[in-house]
Parts: sequence; C-alpha cells; structure tokens
Amino acid sequence: KYAILSHRWMDEGEPTYEEMKLGIAAGPGYEKLKKFCKEAQDYSVEFVWSDTCCIDKSSSTELDESIRSMYRWYANSEICIVHLAQSETIKDIIDDEWTQRGWTLQELLAPRMIKVFNKHWMPMTGGINDKIWKQTEIIIALKTATGIPFDTICSFKPGPRKADEQMAWAARRKTTRVEDVAYSLIGIFDVSLQIAYGEGGERAFCRLIEAIM
Repeated sequence: KYAILSHRWMDEGEPTYEEMKLGIAAGPGYEKLKKFCKEAQDYSVEFVWSDTCCIDKSSSTELDESIRSMYRWYANSEICIVHLAQSETIKDIIDDEWTQRGWTLQELLAPRMIKVFNKHWMPMTGGINDKIWKQTEIIIALKTATGIPFDTICSFKPGPRKADEQMAWAARRKTTRVEDVAYSLIGIFDVSLQIAYGEGGERAFCRLIEAIM
C-alpha cells in the first residue's frame, strides 16, 4: 500500500530524484515532502510517492513510462494526499491553482480516496477521506472550481465515452510544457500515446484525438 502526493509544483525548490539519492535534498519542496510523509503515516501505508523525486527525469525511458502510467499509479494508491498551497479555507479552493493545472485533473479523478490539506498542512475536513458520496462543502467547492459533476468526482471511469465533456474539463487547465496538455489526458481517455517532448502542443493534441477516435 502506498500514499501519493498531489500538489502544485513550486517554480523552484522541489527535491529531485538525484538529490534524494545523494541525500542532499533541502529547501521548501523538501519540507513539503516531509509533511506529506508525516500525514501519510495515518493511513498505515508502506510507501509514499511524489512526482517530484520518484521519477528519474534524466532517463527518457523512465519518464515516458511514468507519464503513461501516471493515471494507474494514482488510481491504485491507498490514499492521495492533496496539498493546496494557495488555500486556507474551503472557500479558497475555487481560486487555487491546483484546480487549474493539467496534471491535477487525473489526480482528482483517479484515486479512490483523497485527503485535502490547506497551505499550512491543516486538514480541510475532519474525515479521513474527502471523496465520499455526499454533497459535502469540500465536494461542492471542487465541483464549482472544476466544473466536474458530483458523481464523476466521486466515481470516475476512464475512457472516451463522454469525450466532449471531458475535453471541456481540461480546456481551462494549463501546463508548463505545451505537450502536456495532451499527455496529461492519456489516462482520462484510457489511450496509449508515445511521449515525444519537442513535437509541440498541436501535434501532441492531434495524436491524442487520433488515439481517442
């Protein structure tokens, strides 16, 4: 069993795979990682996983495999711990960048259980799982911020059945690399796509549409 982290990357200061391997990771990103590990202990997991330091990004093969496996890794987690670095209260969620990024769409939909923490690493609800079949304040906030229906947030099934609707969820989201607009949707649509950074966002998106069709 493992816990997985969902968060908005800092502009700089996130720990890397190499820094962790050498034992020299430090800074605000490393502090975030330690707090994630501390909260994960409440779920009796054996391992934790973060996209900042658990992928050797110097290896194109590992990066390719990781991107294509990402949805499955989030779906198979025991708990997804969400850190909202711009939110203090539930009302702040609607403006938090976490709800506007490309990769965090699947990080919301794929896990069976999520637990949301605010900028101070305080839990935003009193429960152990924030993805429950009730119109709670936090579920309503996530629904409002993302435009995703309540039942879909609580029980999403990947695939192209509602392609237009799923594309609408992704349309307002941003990614640092232009190709990730397409790559971040591979798991949502349950398709296979070779990763080719440098091809450009338009070509990557066209290949995604071809795979969906």
